[in-house]
Amino acid sequence: MKVKTINFRDFMENKWRKPAVYSMPVYSFGFTWASFFHMSPEMAGAYFLVSAVGLTAILSNVLENHFASQGAAHIVDIISKSASVLLLTTFFTFILLFLWRLAA
Repeated sequence: MKVKTINFRDFMENKWRKPAVYSMPVYSFGFTWASFFHMSPEMAGAYFLVSAVGLTAILSNVLENHFASQGAAHIVDIISKSASVLLLTTFFTFILLFLWRLAA
């Protein structure tokens, strides 16, 4: 049997043990690729909605920055107003669809 000698100071400070390494498995929280690609129509619609809103916000910001650096303030104003209307319309449509499906 192999005996290991431990420094007393390390023993008192509890440094002589190797720290336990905890790793969480990838599939421990219920996500699988099969469930992602075979989702219900409601979830597919929700993913599409979130993607569309995010893409609209990012694209409008990129276009606003580009045209603002070129000095075209009128185009920046048009993009800003249309993005505001589009995002509000998407938000209220989502709320109405949610309430419609909740009542049905």
